[in-house]
Amino acid sequence: MKPNETDYLATLFLQISQDLVKASLSGMTDIEITAVLGTHLLKAGVNISTIEIACDVVDPEVELHRVRWHSHTANAAKTDLSVNVFPYMLEEEITVLRLNAESDRFALVLQGRGTDAIAFANHLEPDVTIGFFDDVMSFFITQEPGGFKASDIDLLHLVTPVFALALGARLNAAAARTLLQTYLGSNAATAMLDGRVGLGEVEQISAIVLFCDLVEFTHMTEMLDAQSLISNLNLFFETVTRPLSRAGGQVSGYVGDGVVMFFPITDPANEGALCATAVISALEGLKALDVLNNDPSRNNKPSLRARIGIDLGKVVHGNIGSAGRFSFTIIGSPVNRAARLQALAKEVGAELLMTANLADKANIQGSSFGNHALRGFDSPVDVVGFGNPHTVKP
Repeated sequence: MKPNETDYLATLFLQISQDLVKASLSGMTDIEITAVLGTHLLKAGVNISTIEIACDVVDPEVELHRVRWHSHTANAAKTDLSVNVFPYMLEEEITVLRLNAESDRFALVLQGRGTDAIAFANHLEPDVTIGFFDDVMSFFITQEPGGFKASDIDLLHLVTPVFALALGARLNAAAARTLLQTYLGSNAATAMLDGRVGLGEVEQISAIVLFCDLVEFTHMTEMLDAQSLISNLNLFFETVTRPLSRAGGQVSGYVGDGVVMFFPITDPANEGALCATAVISALEGLKALDVLNNDPSRNNKPSLRARIGIDLGKVVHGNIGSAGRFSFTIIGSPVNRAARLQALAKEVGAELLMTANLADKANIQGSSFGNHALRGFDSPVDVVGFGNPHTVKP
């Protein structure tokens, strides 16, 4: 390469690298960061038609993260061309793979879609990643007659490590947020990401609290093997909490076969409407369990039923525990009262119980279950609830 060509390549590399880093630091999405790279390559005379990216991410719901960018949407392939290329590179520990009409293994990959392609595997060491997110695979396709020029390949060799680092930083941040939200809930995740991570850092909030418990769980522990027990428990939690989560409820924590959820009351003017939302979504969770239990696929499997207690009031929300291990949770009288109401539901033959005060605020008329002294509370409360079928009377 001639000196002036080397200088030109170095200038391009610096410009592209700076913009990739800026894109990542500014919070651009993975697709936007890929578009920055593609646009720069086109301006530099590298006739890229498609860029495909794949990498492992730490996400409970995503096995492999993929991104595809096209210079012209009309020419976009309907499927990823790299779907067989990346696994082969990882298995063979290949960091660069050129594909063109003369390639024996992947000649058909480009048939009718491009004249040349090159794939890179950029490895990220564990110290700069989360979990098993350790490789950023990038695949560049051109439709240029004659394929990539030598200078094109040189530039791609230079910029792909920077691109991998910029994309990796963005995806690591997204993975951290997803993990925190998955394991802690959105409120707790936001608080921790805002820096409220010290032991004892708490706040008092108003909330509607639900305590939900799986009926006959002790019997299940004696009848089922470990894998079946956990599978049924997870299915129970997923089914009963889905309507609540969809309505804005957040999981505070799982306690054995029970789950504590809450709806933060951020605007007192909406308290009544939010109470109604919490009750109705809880009833939808019970109905969802009914549908599940009546499914033919559940024949000869244990019935998954719930009892729910609901209350509202002031709770303490924050980091609670010891110096070596603490959790972000809620505590307070509404949590305890919801748990007592859930336990009372078994005694009175109900599936959902709430205080009459909450029912009044929600403007929902259930069945009266009388006045009860709940363990740990000085004053008895009027209790309203629902049996089966779950019928809401407005």
